[in-house]
Parts: sequence; structure tokens; C-alpha cells
Amino acid sequence: MGEHEPQLEERVERLEHSGGFTDRTIDILSGEVAELNKAMMAMSRRLERLESRVVEINDKVGETPPNVPPPHSAGPDIPREPL
Repeated sequence: MGEHEPQLEERVERLEHSGGFTDRTIDILSGEVAELNKAMMAMSRRLERLESRVVEINDKVGETPPNVPPPHSAGPDIPREPL
């Protein structure tokens, strides 16, 4: 059994090395997945805001725009509010 010990030791060393590499890879990938999750959440929130803005704009399409004089035609005593 003495002649098999170096092979067994080498095998155990390779397995330990492989296990360490696997643990490190898992840690790296977990961090990357967490970053991707953050990015997806941010994109989802942005998409929700854009969707609500499109709905808001779409609802206003048929409305008559307010009658506001151009800024250059209104003097200091004329309100710039809709007429």
C-alpha cells in the first residue's frame, strides 16, 4: 500500500485545488448575478416610468393645447399664464 500513497496524495491535492477553484468561481459568479439583478431592477423601474409617461402623453393627444402667448410677446405686465 506504500506505493499507492503518493498517487493518493496527488489525487487529494488535485481535488482540493479543484474545490478551491470551484468555490472561487461560485463567489465570482454570485457577485455577477447580483450586479445583473440590480441592473434588471433599475431597468424595470425605468421602463415602468416610461410606460406611465407614454400613457400620460397618449391621454393628452386629443386635448386642446392651452392658449399661451409666446414669451417674447408678453410684457412684464402681461401674465404668461394660459388665456
